[in-house]
Amino acid sequence: MKYVNAVRIVYTQGSIENAENLLKEKTLQIGLVEPNVCVMRGRSCVILDFGKEVSGGARLLTYLTQGTRTVRLRFGESVGETCAELKSCENGYGTTNDHSLRDFNVELPQYSDMTFGQTGFRFLRIDTLDESSEISLKSVVAAVDTDTREEFGSFECDDPLVNEIWKTAAYTLRLCLQNGFIWDGIKRDRLVWIGDLYPEVRAANCLFGDIPETLNCLDFSMEQAPLPTYINRMPTYSLWWVINLREAYLANGKKESVVKYLPYAKGVLEQVISPNVAEDGTVSYTFNYIDWPSCYQEGEDRHAERESERLAGVAYLTKIAVECIQDLLNEFGEDTSLCREVLARIAKKSYKINIYKQIAAIGVWAGDRAESNKDTLMRGGANGLSTFQSYPILTAVASYGEYDAALSMMKEYYGGMLSVGATTFWEDFDLEWLENCTRLDEMPVEGKKDIHGDYGKFCYQSFRHSFCHGWSAGVIPYLVETVAGIKAEGAGMRRISINPHLSGLKHVKVNFPTAYGVVTVEHTLQVNGEVETKVDAPKEVEIVQ
Repeated sequence: MKYVNAVRIVYTQGSIENAENLLKEKTLQIGLVEPNVCVMRGRSCVILDFGKEVSGGARLLTYLTQGTRTVRLRFGESVGETCAELKSCENGYGTTNDHSLRDFNVELPQYSDMTFGQTGFRFLRIDTLDESSEISLKSVVAAVDTDTREEFGSFECDDPLVNEIWKTAAYTLRLCLQNGFIWDGIKRDRLVWIGDLYPEVRAANCLFGDIPETLNCLDFSMEQAPLPTYINRMPTYSLWWVINLREAYLANGKKESVVKYLPYAKGVLEQVISPNVAEDGTVSYTFNYIDWPSCYQEGEDRHAERESERLAGVAYLTKIAVECIQDLLNEFGEDTSLCREVLARIAKKSYKINIYKQIAAIGVWAGDRAESNKDTLMRGGANGLSTFQSYPILTAVASYGEYDAALSMMKEYYGGMLSVGATTFWEDFDLEWLENCTRLDEMPVEGKKDIHGDYGKFCYQSFRHSFCHGWSAGVIPYLVETVAGIKAEGAGMRRISINPHLSGLKHVKVNFPTAYGVVTVEHTLQVNGEVETKVDAPKEVEIVQ
């Protein structure tokens, strides 16, 4: 456990004496004589800022108390969240204790040292609850349980914003590495969501190399969903399961590590996919989910067109999943006739995407190079991006030769979150939210929108919205693969191609982890417009330029 001091007093109310003492580093041991304390009297409160989002709880060292010694603790990913009242998602505006307790009352005995909470937060609000209260606090520190493994992968360039986006995405993912699994969020979604895992695994491969959490997540979700049950109770997440299985094999190249999953993968093909692909190529499941921003909303316009695009999205994703199963079966010399049959059915139907960037992107991934997909991807620039689908969207934009546009979209979208105080990336974000809003590290202001509490939808309304969501890390593999141009060819990362697209950057240096060691690639833009590339790689890795 690591302990982190607060860096700022955001707000105080009532009788608070020497609040700044809570910012001082002290020996974390309570004593009989404590001269540098913060004293809270009557009904009062203080809000502390720990500088960046952390995973864990708060350790409170209490000196002396009089009267009522019960206090209310409210952990928040934003200042606004620490000031909100508990409400269920169905009741709209408010916050929740779903999945992890973040708003509760505790007693603080004198001469005590106690740790409370296990959640995701950057801010902590402490309220005394009675006029008779007098509580002297020696220290209030964050008790942090962040993963500490070495980060072998890195990305540095001459654009500070791009560097900050990389670092923030990497930190977001690191916080979500918990208990041998990859959680999607540390405040709320402490579950193994196997579809959400895809951008997380792709990012983890760039930061740490092959990690055990990938197969742990595949194991756990498979055990939770015996066929024909859907993974995470969602048909498309069964598709993501086989996509992630192939990704695991590409990363580690070890047949012995994936062979035990083949029966389940074949079962997904036979029991989940094939029955839902009609002879005319129509693909439809009981829940046609791609991501939340593309889900149906009551009263939305062009309902028929939107539903058609969602069906297109699951058809594209189904094609990708079947191709992944086919590749795996080929690797192990098994029969692929059902894969070919299902792919032939899917090929009978074509689609035109006009609304959703994420569905157009998945279409490009599935091999649909229609001009309408490009038009949809380019329309509105960064508007309409999805944190979950950032990797396929940016990659698809770049695949049309629009490398500069893709990098610009990434900077505008992810930079938008940073501009309002983000230290981790979010479950969802829309550029329109930035208009007339308060920063997440500011007290709510009347007449302005709260960037946290006033937005969100579906299951993440208001402060239930997760501000540390691992699926947002898809920018990491985009920067490695497209900007630095580093791509593993085949399983095991034994062969790597390098084809950079710097998009205005003058210098890029990347460390890329493999099972044989780190590959270092450095690109420098020359005055004649050419890019000089230097590569330092282990002898076991073949480099293709």
